[in-house]
Amino acid sequence: MTIKLIEADTLAERLKHYPLAVLKATMALPGGGTSEHTHTEHLPDSQTIDLDNEGSRHKQGKVHQRLDTDDLARLVGKLGLTPQSEVVVYDGFGMFCAPRIWWMLKAIGHDKVRVLNGGLPAWQRAGGLTNQQSKSAPFHQLYQPQPQKGWFVDSAEVLAALNTETQIVDARSPARFDGNEPEPRAGVRSGHIPGSLNVYYQELLTDNRLRSAAELNAIFDKKNVNLQQPIICSCGSGITACIVGMAALICGAPKVTVYDGSWTEWGSDPALPVELSQ
Repeated sequence: MTIKLIEADTLAERLKHYPLAVLKATMALPGGGTSEHTHTEHLPDSQTIDLDNEGSRHKQGKVHQRLDTDDLARLVGKLGLTPQSEVVVYDGFGMFCAPRIWWMLKAIGHDKVRVLNGGLPAWQRAGGLTNQQSKSAPFHQLYQPQPQKGWFVDSAEVLAALNTETQIVDARSPARFDGNEPEPRAGVRSGHIPGSLNVYYQELLTDNRLRSAAELNAIFDKKNVNLQQPIICSCGSGITACIVGMAALICGAPKVTVYDGSWTEWGSDPALPVELSQ
């Protein structure tokens, strides 16, 4: 199984001997919460991808849509990456938006990419040095993507998956999933995709780090998620769905994808069905 995470002490040691490309994923929490930009510290020589800006498409009122393959290739090329680059992604929260960058890179065929488990807080606890500014790319590269199917699906594919063996797993909080708490984005209905299962992404974390594979397996089992059947992960806007998706892959799930538009798209479309918990 491809290694998807790297621990802070391992990263510190590798940085002494190998030329790694370190990327910081940034964004603001939905609903006007804490911004990633308040975390002003950066790992040494790291560069930034802002998912609220250049790291996403924001067309037709949608948020955090994945970049087209060519647009993402141009973006990472400007950061000096090539398909052979060994990449580590982290964020300032610990484990929040970095998996989204990981997922996007996997979708364009980037093989050597891992997420720093625990992010900036874990790095600091391990005694790692930080800088006040991110670095600029020394030179641009022509990045040649190799698009891979199966990493993302759209609303039509989710609709077609209803009432099949495919499981829709929603990473939002139980209150939002049940429809008992309003959505943080205006114009989005409350509730969830019919028949979906709720695995709140925070339950997969401890101290803002992904739990062990054994613990993750136990949580999925408790939530009645069959890891051997196809899984579509959803959330508010496609960010924390990637945490659930990564956790499922770590547990050995063979077929996991992310609904790119997630609940912001689904809940905004009156033509799509919505379910409320009893």
